[in-house]
Amino acid sequence: MSSSLLIRFLTVALIVLSSKAGAGYNANFQGKITHVLTYTNSAQILIKVDGQPTSHPTCSTLDYLAIDADTPDSIRHQMLARILAAHASGEVVTIGYDKDGDCVGTRIRVYRVG
Repeated sequence: MSSSLLIRFLTVALIVLSSKAGAGYNANFQGKITHVLTYTNSAQILIKVDGQPTSHPTCSTLDYLAIDADTPDSIRHQMLARILAAHASGEVVTIGYDKDGDCVGTRIRVYRVG
């Protein structure tokens, strides 16, 4: 492989990797959690929050927000405890999400509940 071809390959690889690294938690909104859905056939958690985004550039299903089933169990359980406490008390929480992409299936991925 010639050195110029290797440099081009590395440049493309760095661009691809840096664009993926930029995905993630980059926006917040506040609201009360109005619905919490869990299922016996999935570890995914769905929530509905007053004031949640009504449009998104890549996520097309905007009825609920999602905590991905791939989130480690201990973290997902911690988030569910926080969600249930906020839901039961009617507390306003801050939801962190990716306003530009990174969906769970077709739903907006939740990164933070605080």
